[in-house]
Amino acid sequence: MEIKSANSYLPVQKAPGTTDSQTELRKAVEGFETLFAHQLLETMQKDLEGQSLFGEGVESNTIGAMAQWDLAKKLAESIDLGLEAQLQMQMKAYKEAK
Repeated sequence: MEIKSANSYLPVQKAPGTTDSQTELRKAVEGFETLFAHQLLETMQKDLEGQSLFGEGVESNTIGAMAQWDLAKKLAESIDLGLEAQLQMQMKAYKEAK
């Protein structure tokens, strides 16, 4: 069984007029937004005071973990968290400072 990193599940097509570094940055930002959304979901799950959205037991923990990652990916794709714009501004300032 091959284990892939979370970023390998984020297909990013190169947009017309973008460079490879912009495409790589976009893919990295999408992965970071997914991770950020997952951390938010985990925190919300912990605040349920022992209750789970997916029941109790080992199976529910496994299903819950997979569902949280899937939901985090969907949230990152559908909601603009503003991270891409922030990183683009920081990268531009970094390149100009060089």
